Amino acid sequence: MDDQADPADTGEARGAPPPGRWLSRTRERIRRRPDYRRLVLITALFGTAAGSYPVTVLSASLPHIARDLGTTDDIITWVIAAPMLAFAVITPIIGKIGDLYGHRRTYLVSFSLGTVLALATSLAWGITSLIVLRTLAQAAKAASGPSAMAMILSVFPQRDRTRALGIWAAVVALSPAVGVVTGGPLVEWLGWRILFVVQGLTVGLALLAALLVAPETPRRSGIRFDVPGAITLGIGVSGLLLAINRGISWGWTNPIVLVAATLAPMSLGLFVAVENRSNAPLLPPALLRRRAFTRPMTSQAVLQSGYMGAMVMAPFLLERRWGFRPTIIGLVMLPRPLSFALCARLGGHHDPKHGARRVAVTGMLVFAFAMVLAGVGAQQRWLPMFLSGAMLAGAGSGYIRPTVANSVTAAAGDADIGIAGGSMNMLQQIGAAVGITVLTALMADSLSGTRFLLLHLAAAGAGLVAAWLALGIQDTPTGSDPS
Repeated sequence: MDDQADPADTGEARGAPPPGRWLSRTRERIRRRPDYRRLVLITALFGTAAGSYPVTVLSASLPHIARDLGTTDDIITWVIAAPMLAFAVITPIIGKIGDLYGHRRTYLVSFSLGTVLALATSLAWGITSLIVLRTLAQAAKAASGPSAMAMILSVFPQRDRTRALGIWAAVVALSPAVGVVTGGPLVEWLGWRILFVVQGLTVGLALLAALLVAPETPRRSGIRFDVPGAITLGIGVSGLLLAINRGISWGWTNPIVLVAATLAPMSLGLFVAVENRSNAPLLPPALLRRRAFTRPMTSQAVLQSGYMGAMVMAPFLLERRWGFRPTIIGLVMLPRPLSFALCARLGGHHDPKHGARRVAVTGMLVFAFAMVLAGVGAQQRWLPMFLSGAMLAGAGSGYIRPTVANSVTAAAGDADIGIAGGSMNMLQQIGAAVGITVLTALMADSLSGTRFLLLHLAAAGAGLVAAWLALGIQDTPTGSDPS
């Protein structure tokens, strides 16, 4: 018997193109549309939002999850902190892979894995499996940061990038807000696992959209990926965060903490030596010597420590000081991401007019004042004052986000957008993990309003330090060459 199909019976003979050819033709038609830039922006933003969807409502549900899984407040914070650690390690590596081999390909592979792992997280059978699966899922979706940003910037001219990044930052903030509105009731009715089912499905939809719309960025031929640099950076950053995070809880003489604290500076020092000798470094040393590249990232990382520390502390505060349940906690926390989104758009418009330095310093000072306000509200149990502080904290942090992103990527240049975005995300996550670790460890099981006031004052101090660092940010005129 002849196993070969009759051409008359195939789809191609009837005029239907094979799936691969249909996809190529559809992508080509989409690229020719006059609104293609907007479609790329929407697609990349949808993917980024899908990754951050459950953050706020998940934070609000931490006390409930801790009771459900029979664990402590200290351990349950790893559900937030561990994925941030993984993000900090993976994002610069993913960014560099995208720079070398194309950000579209990197994005698609990342989201394929992220879809599977997000759905798997809903099946977690204990606190350890929940932390591990969520960490792997967030690490898999690391391309939602640097590759999404690189694809957006690849289709927008320099003069329009800050405003596009303002929209990007606004959507990143609004996604957790949508999670509160939709996820809060779902958690009440169906339990916390439904969050990860919804996230897996939305990541899958983002993957399908990217197949049709996502643009390919230039690839670099003849350049090998810097494996030694990636390994030494990964070990160094992981060791640093592990030592800080567990040192407070386990004690600084704990063997694991001591090993991590020893490995971190050794690996980071080795990373610097490897990069200085490499012909194709993961993170070019010339970038690290460029203040226009390092100052915006450093100041935002310091601010992020206070912002995320206060945000993760908030559900515990609201439960202990006001007795709210998870859905109410999520709704009470809603003004923070909403104001973040609104002011991110505002910052994107103000940056070209007023300059990066003024925008950054203003936002950081607003954040510092907001933490004082929230701290007094927590101490006195004045909910309107606490909510006002939380809302202003989101406003200050959102206002600076597009300015920082544009300053960092402009300083790096288009050829290194991926590693620039990845480095920025890495420092943000390091700052966030440090802030979460320190503030939640100092919070412990306290019900004291005075302690919550002091912790918010510490977050305000981080905002003041960030504002001082931001004074060194250089203004880059629109359309200029940052180098």
